[in-house]
Parts: sequence; structure tokens; C-alpha cells
Amino acid sequence: MCNCSEHESGSLSKMTAASVAPAMQPLVPLSRQISFSDEESGDQPASTDLQPIPPIPPFRLCKLDFREGCYQINFRPTASLVSFEGTLRVDRSAPDGGADHLIVSGDLYSKRLVIGPIPHPLPPVGNKDEDESAADTSLTSLAASLSAVDEPVIPHPIRRPVIPIFPRARYHSYLRVTSVSAPVAVPFPKKCELTIIAEQFNYTQPPAGQFKGTFPATPSRTVTLKLSKVPAPFPLSLTGGPFYEGRLFDGGVDKGSVTLAWVSKFFRRATLEIDTLVGAVRPAPVPDGAGGTEFFDTVFAKTGWQLRVVQDQLNVPVPAGVTSTNCWSSADLHALMTAVRNPATNLDTEWHVHMIVVPAKLGCSRGIMYDQIGVPREGCASFSDDGYPVGDSSNFGLAANKKQRDVPRAFLRSATHELTHTLNQIHQEQETAADNSIMTTTPSVADVLGGPATGAPGVFPDQIALAHNTNVRHHLNHMPDPVIRPGGWPFASWFPTGAPQATDRHDFEPSELALTVTAATDRVALGQPLDLTWTMTNNSGVSLRAPNDVSTEALFASITVTDGEGHERPVRPFVILCEHAKLAELEPGESVTASAKVFWSTAGFAFEKPGRYRVDVAVSWSAQGVMVGVQSGLDVFVDYPTSNADNHSANLVLHPEVGKWVALGGEAYHLGEACRRLQALSQTASPAAMAPGDGAPAPRVLDGFADLMPDRAKLARLRPELTADPGSRTPARTAAPGRKRAAKAKKRTGRKG
Repeated sequence: MCNCSEHESGSLSKMTAASVAPAMQPLVPLSRQISFSDEESGDQPASTDLQPIPPIPPFRLCKLDFREGCYQINFRPTASLVSFEGTLRVDRSAPDGGADHLIVSGDLYSKRLVIGPIPHPLPPVGNKDEDESAADTSLTSLAASLSAVDEPVIPHPIRRPVIPIFPRARYHSYLRVTSVSAPVAVPFPKKCELTIIAEQFNYTQPPAGQFKGTFPATPSRTVTLKLSKVPAPFPLSLTGGPFYEGRLFDGGVDKGSVTLAWVSKFFRRATLEIDTLVGAVRPAPVPDGAGGTEFFDTVFAKTGWQLRVVQDQLNVPVPAGVTSTNCWSSADLHALMTAVRNPATNLDTEWHVHMIVVPAKLGCSRGIMYDQIGVPREGCASFSDDGYPVGDSSNFGLAANKKQRDVPRAFLRSATHELTHTLNQIHQEQETAADNSIMTTTPSVADVLGGPATGAPGVFPDQIALAHNTNVRHHLNHMPDPVIRPGGWPFASWFPTGAPQATDRHDFEPSELALTVTAATDRVALGQPLDLTWTMTNNSGVSLRAPNDVSTEALFASITVTDGEGHERPVRPFVILCEHAKLAELEPGESVTASAKVFWSTAGFAFEKPGRYRVDVAVSWSAQGVMVGVQSGLDVFVDYPTSNADNHSANLVLHPEVGKWVALGGEAYHLGEACRRLQALSQTASPAAMAPGDGAPAPRVLDGFADLMPDRAKLARLRPELTADPGSRTPARTAAPGRKRAAKAKKRTGRKG
């Protein structure tokens, strides 16, 4: 399944070449390897008849420098007040770059209305060669600068441009470049021009309250950029890179002016903020074998990203009622991450990921990610006192039964795995094959390194490769911005789910490997969660390699709900808890079972209205580069409300905050609106809540929430405003940990709370 040369730590090219192609293609436009020509395009004669050889004209040598890295692109359509800006990524070092070693992709954002001639682009600026710089909070417009009289004017140092970041709501389109031409020489009097041909996919923004928009299946149009290299204007000249200006053509028609400015050797940039709970130990740099060290930033630098690491809050207080050295409940950890994240973070000006490090204990999980804290993929957690129990793998070697804090290289790999999940990357056991790379689960990495049973000391963890493989590298660098950036698309929403077609996946026969799906009932009330269970059983006479964990949180299983009109809706896992999952031998007759409450996910509510639904479960994985799996399902009917109480109850629970409460397994008292609604739901069953003459029984929705209702004692202690007498004054809300930073930020910027 894996090339042994990939087991070496060291250069990226040695270990990141995927041994197999991705088993399933992303459901988004994605640039691939392209051709590169050093000749003029479109200048060759159409006829092949022999012609007299003309005199050789004088030639102009072209020195077109289309170097690797990130370019800022600006497009000003003719006779339009709306312009576009974005980035173009030129990748010349991708292992999957083809014969010409070139992959080029880009993203465009609409720009506010402008009046007058367009100036040369002035991207954000920085102060280091690596383009690292803190956010500049100074005034930027000429009017504001001239009007500022309350502070002394202090000249700012000249800073060089950095990779620009644009607001998510202004995202316009993805550019899939299909060819690039850069002639070495042209005959006089022709100009030396860089020609770029790209397919443009216009983006449809998501509805209000949602995060996943849509791209068309085919290009919206194909554009050609004709660019000439010219001296770079200031401050772009500080980068030392090339600057181009020219025209954009659509079907041979000139559509407007365009500029292209090189700004960085990296493709994308982001910030990682690390907070650490009392008693926990955060990951630390480890030796790279060449006299230096490896850390989050160097791992991502090998991939092509500029990652700024901020070691922020130390000794974050343990939340009341939580034992930090035990396994954490999903609700408690979600509450902690909600409280300590920096509320001043602006995901429209910074690609920012929050990581919290907590102790936990051996056997819980090495890390976790939530599909949503405030927005999708905003944060993750790493557990310093969990580690490498032999129950996960017999190949942990010297790390066996040790805590992560005591195995620095494996700890850094695991934390980087969770970080990469926040950038919307999935396990390689699902997409290609298990290998020695960041996005293979830890037990599978140990098995790849140690073999089926050896677990030789010094192999794991010493030979762990701290790098992404070719497949993940390609996604991180060339997937559209909304898919990758924190606060963009929900987790794994680019990955095909649901009932795969025959061309997508090879299913087992039931006599080989069977999936049985059952539910507590085949009829639910509107607003009632469905308790679903599925079991995968090896019915063959031989051992089969299959997932050892088929829960949706482990990412091998997916749930899809289809309504009576044929509209499919995925039920995505809200908690990504996958560090114990791997492909393992499933003996003949053995089974693995999982369950879930089908109710809400970041895709919305599973059952939004009464009627008949089909609920399908699919378990999929990659077997030597081929997508295989099993699937099954059942029919469910959602009953129409039959009383005022039914209607009222459905209205109470069909709310995203209640959805999060259910997805977190209950006990999520930091979700105030959920507490209020569930408190009101509990009161609908009381005689006082019944309307006069309404002899209807208590609403059936309560049956689905029987094990999810808030504990009255905890509610009184944690949400007293919900249990106080109606005439009493609502207690003031206590500020959560980490809010002082936001208050200081507001004071500095003059914002009011």
C-alpha cells in the first residue's frame, strides 16, 4: 500500500509522492498539471506547404520571469466601476506537476466601486523577507491620514508587500489555469508577452446563515491574459519580483486591463494561535536531523505555506466542574474553546486557526476538531497527556503507552494533523492510502513504519515524516479559497458523500461484508431526533482490511438524508474525533457498530418538514487506491403535527443552537439559547402549559430529548437567568476567560461593546 521510500524523514520530494492517485475526485474545480511553452502561441503558419526561407529577422530576447510563488492579480473591466482583485499561485515544485513542473491556480474577489483611473495595486505590507508582519492598524485612506490630528505623526518604516487576504463575502471566482506561454525570443517589432489561459468558475455565495456556496460543474468562461513585463511600481518593487501589466480577453474580445505582481515565495499564509490549559504542555520544536528544528511553521513551509505561530495564553484556567486530567466531554471542550478563543480575530483579514492544548489522559484521543465553534473549522484541540496506547497499534515501539508530552516528534505530528483538519483536509486512508504523512491517522502511521507486527524501536516515532503528502499538498495550495480558509466551507463538504455511484466506488457483496442499518422507530415527530445504529459485519471466510471505527466522527462513515422530492442532504459529523481510527483486520464473523442521533449538522436539519425520507449510511475507504465500501439505509416518516403543543415544540427545537446541543451530546450549557429553548420544551409537558380543552398528550418531540434535557441543578447554577422568577432581575452574565483581550482591543480601536 505504501512506497517504502516514503518512510524516510527528510526532503519533501522523498516522502510526499502519493503512491496512488486519489480514489475520489473533489467536488470543486481544481487546477492540475499544465503545459508550459517557451514559444509564442498562435504565431505558427497554418499551411505546411514548402515556402522560400525568408531572411532571418532580428530577434528580441525575452526575459519573462514567471517565478514560483504568490502573485497579486488585479482586473479592471472596461467601462465598469466594479473591479476584481485576488491571488494567482504559480507552483513549480509540486511532485505532481507533470513534465513541465507547473500548476497554476487563482482566486478573484470583487472590489468596491471605484471612480477614476485605477492605480497600481498596493497589497498589504510586511517587514521581513519571509513576509511576516503583524496587522497594521494605522489609518490607510488619504482622507483619514490628513484628518488625524489627535496623535503625533510618526513615519512608518517602509515595508514590503505580503500575500493579500480578502473578505469571504467578496469571493467571486476560481481560476483554473490550463496553459502558460513565455517566449524566449520574438522577432522585432513584436512585444515579449506572457500568455496565460484560464478557465473561470464563478461562485454563488451561500444563503444567509450558511457557509457553503456553489461552483458550476463547467467553466463560466475561458479567459486569456496577455501580459508584458514592466518595472514594478513602489512598494511592489521592494519584493524584487516581476510585475506584469496587460489585457484580459474573452473569446478574442478585449475585456479590460490586468496587472500581475509577485509578492511572496509562498502560496498562502495563515496564523496559528496556541493557548494552553493549566497542567498541559504544548507541542515543541523537534530536531530536523540537519542541525535545525522542525515546528508547525517549517512543516507548512515545506508545503508552500507561510504560517505564523503565536504562542498565546499560558495557564488558561480549568473550567469549573471539569477535571482536566480525565477524558473531556465534547460539550465541555467546545465550551472551553468558545470561551478562550480571541474574539477580536477577524477571519476576513486573517486566515486564523485557534488551538487549545489540554491534558486529558491516555486512551481518550490525541486530538479533536469541531466543524464549528462560531464558524466552520475555526479551531482544534490537542491532548498532551493522552498518547500511544498499545490498543491503538502494536507498532508504537518506544512510544508505546507514553504520553504525547513525552514523545515530542509524535506529539507535533498529531497536533499538525488536527491543524490540517481545520484547513479542510481528510484522512489519506479515505482518499489515497495510509502512508507516513501528516494526514494519515497516528495508528496507521505506526503500522506503515513498523510493519504488521514488528514495532521496531527507533522506527516510530523517530522516522515520522513531518510533511504533507503530494495529495494534501495539492489541495492546500490549489483548492479554491472558500474551501480551505477557516470560516469557509464546512469540513469535508468538498468530498463526495452519500450513496456513491458504481463508477465512484466498488461495493462489497452482502455475502462478503454487510452493513445493517436500524432505527429506534420508523416514525418520528417533526423536531424529534432519530436514533440510528449501523453494524458492519464480515460475512466472508477470510480476514478483510476495513475501518476499525465506523462512527461518523471517525470519518469513514457518512449519513445522507433524501426527502420525498429527491433532495439529498448530508448529515456531517460536528465533532471530528478520529485519532483511534485506522484500517485493521476484521476477522470472519466479527462486526463493528456505531450510532448517531440524526437531527442537525452544519448542512442544516435532517428533517425540516413532515413527509417520507430515506436515510442512507455509507462506509468508504481506499483499498490500494480504489474506493471500496458498503452502504445501506432505511425509510423514515416524519409525522405532521397534530396539536398546538406539537407545533410549539417543533418550533422550539428546530433551531441551530439546539442542533449544536444535540450534536455535542447534551450538557452544552454554554449554548444559552439552546438552554432557554429546552427549558421551555420541558414546560410544554406540564398541565399548566396545556391550553384549556386541549386533551392532547405531551408532545412526542420530548421522547427524542429524554436523555438530552438540561439538568435542573446545573441549569440553576450555570444559567440562573433561565430559572429565576419571571419578575426578578436577570443576573448579569459573567465574562468568559479570554475576554480581557477583546476589551483591550476595543479600547485601543475605540469600538464600543
